[in-house]
Amino acid sequence: MRLGEKNQVKRAANNTKRLFMRPTDLLIVGLILLIGLIIFLWNRHQAKTDFNSAHIFCDNELIAVVPLNSGEDKDISFAQCPEIVFHLYAEGEIAFVVSSCPDKICIKSGKLSGTGEWAACLPNRVLLRIIGNDSEQNPDAIDLIS
Repeated sequence: MRLGEKNQVKRAANNTKRLFMRPTDLLIVGLILLIGLIIFLWNRHQAKTDFNSAHIFCDNELIAVVPLNSGEDKDISFAQCPEIVFHLYAEGEIAFVVSSCPDKICIKSGKLSGTGEWAACLPNRVLLRIIGNDSEQNPDAIDLIS
């Protein structure tokens, strides 16, 4: 074989159709997806604690802290914002149920129960945030600092 023919053979070998993903590529992608799923599920599990409370703000002032583990259904309204009514569910959830705003986005936000969730009624200047309480009240909480 001459030198020119060898180069043509090499080019022909390089031009063969390459697989989209090799088995090792699939393994790496699968591991990344598995790790992402584990982190998502762990984070979702941590957000659902029995020690959450709803912090209700009106005009940038904290007007109430409502524990979500009361175990009873009841409607809640406050003198600072009488046009808003919240409903506390026995399952540890809270939601806007009545609002005087025109578009009712706050009501459509649904039930809140997980740490970090929030809903707002901007025309009435009301904010509802779910806050997880300190680990002192939850002895089973994991302390990631120490």
